[in-house]
Amino acid sequence: MSGLTSRFAFLRWPLTPLRDEVVRSPEDPLLEKHLAQARYSIRLLRYWWAAQAIRDEAKRLQRPLVIVDYGSGRGWLKRFVGTGVPARWIAIDWQPQRNLLLKAGYDEVHEANFDAPLPLAAGGADVVAALHVFEHLPRPAYSLHHLAEALTPGGCLLAGTPTSPSLIARWRQAYFRRKLARGELARGGHINSLSPDRWRTLLEDAGFGIDWAVGSHLIRHTGNPLENHALWIRFNQLWGALFPSLGSEICLRARKPVAHDPEAADWSPQPLQHRRHPARLALIGAGIAGLCALASIPFTLEARHDAEVATVLDAHLQRDAAHLLVVDHHVLDDFKSHPKTTVIKTAAEIPARLAQLPPSTHIVVHEKHLESLAPEAARYVVDGRLDVGCDDFYLLRRAGEGSGSPLSHFLSNPPAAGPAPASGT
Repeated sequence: MSGLTSRFAFLRWPLTPLRDEVVRSPEDPLLEKHLAQARYSIRLLRYWWAAQAIRDEAKRLQRPLVIVDYGSGRGWLKRFVGTGVPARWIAIDWQPQRNLLLKAGYDEVHEANFDAPLPLAAGGADVVAALHVFEHLPRPAYSLHHLAEALTPGGCLLAGTPTSPSLIARWRQAYFRRKLARGELARGGHINSLSPDRWRTLLEDAGFGIDWAVGSHLIRHTGNPLENHALWIRFNQLWGALFPSLGSEICLRARKPVAHDPEAADWSPQPLQHRRHPARLALIGAGIAGLCALASIPFTLEARHDAEVATVLDAHLQRDAAHLLVVDHHVLDDFKSHPKTTVIKTAAEIPARLAQLPPSTHIVVHEKHLESLAPEAARYVVDGRLDVGCDDFYLLRRAGEGSGSPLSHFLSNPPAAGPAPASGT
């Protein structure tokens, strides 16, 4: 597709309550929690649109697909696609949740360093889905090269990331790089800011043709009553089509040409690239005016952050009846009153307080505190990671309690295979 038809692709896809779209699973209470919050949870739209695009691809090819879920997380994409698309599903993650992925129906599950060659056959995949992965990757251009190699000629890449206008993306990218240079960013955190223009440059340099690149929504506020109304979702999608950079997320479909020359792609590390499009200045101005008009909507970024973190942590409590040991952070303010929460001021207090709490206790740590745990990294495993805007939190447990990855895998010392891998959680 091209032109206006592709720009408004989301509006032609059927919109039904997301709880009716997904294959439900009692083994995944976190997904159940999100589905129960709203009929059309904007947080889950990333899986809805990718599932619709996969169904389109199945209709186009009229044969079983090979689908690579690059950064598979808990396997929610497979649950949204359901059983109506004949396909072989391959999950790739740096810390795959194997049990959940196999129960969701994945045929293969691979653990992989995303900054190294992938365990995929060249030219074997019809679809690669990379939902909220590229903002974590050390070398996005390098990774796109390998994904292009994995795709069959004519195969498509479905990708989604946080986004912002080019000028803001440049500032955020510099901010991330400064934190990375100072050792304040943990492995797996946000290290890239991807504007629509930067995405276009990366894809074209990797040899992809772009079908569409649009915004998913204008704003996301978990638990907002408006998320129960299809008209609100359609408004967000219309906004995203008109102003892709003036929202929370960008969604895109790119396609590997039938004649693909891997030598033509420059996938070496590149500085942040931007291309000027003067014709867009009017649209950006209109978008800013629209944002100002929405300033009266009664929520703040802090409230949104608190709600997102509380949702995930509460799901862990319901699942494990665990206690929470929280290293103090302002984003967690609304959650500190939970009866199963113990708040401490610094990470140095963790060992002493942990000895007084149940073995199943989760430890909630901001990324900036991870390095302080390095001397005792062998004592902890990482059970999950929470993305909240520019803040990344980690859920730790004592080693031997649960099936998480060793904390040492997340610290800033790079592995022999290359720089830090990334997570699609």
